Parts: sequence; C-alpha cells; structure tokens
Amino acid sequence: MRAPGPRFEVEKDFAGRQHIGHREKQEDYYAFGDVSEKLEPPFTRLLVGLGDGLGAHIGGNVASFLLVSEFIKAYRRSALTAAWRLRVALEAANEALHHLSHRLQWNQAPMGSTFIGLVVTADHAHWISVGDSPLFLFREGQLQRLNADHSLAPLLDDRVRRGEMTAQEAQFHPDRHVLQSACMGLPLTLVDARMEKFPLKPGDVLIAASDGVLTLDAETIQDLLAFGTNTTAGKIADALLFAVRGAHHPRQDNTTVAVVKIPAAASGKQAPEAAEASSTGSGPQGADAYGAEGNLVSE
Repeated sequence: MRAPGPRFEVEKDFAGRQHIGHREKQEDYYAFGDVSEKLEPPFTRLLVGLGDGLGAHIGGNVASFLLVSEFIKAYRRSALTAAWRLRVALEAANEALHHLSHRLQWNQAPMGSTFIGLVVTADHAHWISVGDSPLFLFREGQLQRLNADHSLAPLLDDRVRRGEMTAQEAQFHPDRHVLQSACMGLPLTLVDARMEKFPLKPGDVLIAASDGVLTLDAETIQDLLAFGTNTTAGKIADALLFAVRGAHHPRQDNTTVAVVKIPAAASGKQAPEAAEASSTGSGPQGADAYGAEGNLVSE
C-alpha cells in the first residue's frame, strides 16, 4: 500500500485573498475543499474552485458563488476519477446556473462567471477552466500559465504573429478582454480540461486567480514569487494583493488569488479545528485589501 502523501495545512500550504479594487462590490468567489479518499488522512487531496462573476450581467456575485459551491458539492458526490469528476462537477454547476436564471427570469441576460476548478495532491494536479481566469505554475524560478485563455486576447496575438496587426494595436484593442466562453447556464463552448496527471514537485506554487491579478505583468509576478520561495502560501497571497493595490490602476477590477504550495514532506500536524467549519477566509482581514469571500468547505 502506497504511503499517504504530505497533508496540506491552511495558510502554510494553501491560502486565498481578495481585493475589491475600484468596483462597487466583490463579484469573485473562491473555496477550498478537502477531497481526500476514505482511507487517506485529511487534506492529502485539495480541491480549489474560483469564479469571477461577469460584471456586465445581472448577479455576477450570485453566479460565482453558486458555481463554486455547486461544483464542490457535485465533485464530492461523484465516484469517477479526478479528471472526470472535474468535468461532471462543472456541468452540474453550470446546470444549476441555468435553473436559477430560469427561476429568476434572467434568461435574456443570464448571469455568468468564469471558472477554475483544480484538484491537487502532493505529486500531481488536474484542472478544468472556462473563461480568462489564469492558472499559474511557479517552478524553479519560472512562471508559466497552465490553462487556456478564452478571451479574444490569444486570437489578437495570433494576428500579430501573422503580421496582420501591430503588437500595440493588439494590446489596446477594445475587444481584447471579450470572452469567447463563460459559464452562463448555457452549453459550454470552450472548456480547458487537463485529463492526464500534471506532475508536481515539492516547492511548486500553483495560483488560481481572477483576471484582476493581470494588472501585474508576468515578470512582476515571477519576481514576487522568486522572493517568496521559502515563505508560506498565505504570505505569497498577501504579497500578490499588496502589489496589485500598489499598482494604483484607476479601473482596478476585483482580484482574487488562491495559492497552493506543494509541501516538501509530511508534517504530521493536525489540521486546525477551525478548518472543519465554514469560514470567511483564513488570512488577514484588512478593510478591503484582503477581505476574503471564500470558504474552507467541510463535508
């Protein structure tokens, strides 16, 4: 029998933070869930859900909350392999959006959200995503985006590579951030799903985020993470949100980061009792800087 992997500890190995930016309300939502198998110690398998509600539609905050909450419930109900559980859970959550929009008669302008679902163990991960919310991997000093960007940005960048427009035209194109796909209770047109195990190493850092974090360019994010190689997931999340606030973007969007740092070895520590109950975030609760709307979801 294979020995269980190391356990993920709140704040040390996983943490989430939020910043409202220059918006009237927070329309992002995130949650962590323990999805360890029956014979495994708690928190050896971690589930992450993150949604960025569509601000141009009614009920963006409702959409992101419902999508993430229903996704975690549906994942736990399934007995399939992890990759297929992600797919089935996303479809179930998207169907829940459809039913609520229909009940509220919002069908003409249905509420919607981007989405990232991520399941992580000490040595591998699977993910599924819809929309433009990024999933990053930081490994050995290098940052890379793992999931597909379902905005028009990649199509515009392709036009630059083909010589059809300049890089500046693509960068400032008015439709650059228009979404090709989002969860709106309608058939999903574009879904990025990692079906094979993505191998992970101790010290790897995974960051699921809403697109508000893209106020920071990739080089800035990489430099921040390089300085935090020996720190905790919570402090990494704090540093990212501090940098976003420090950028003073005049139209700063809601920003959410959910950070998972792969532990080096089993710690043998008991998960905090508070982790067994729903909470409004486990990090610092600054007035609007780090106010977390996510939960650590228990069974």
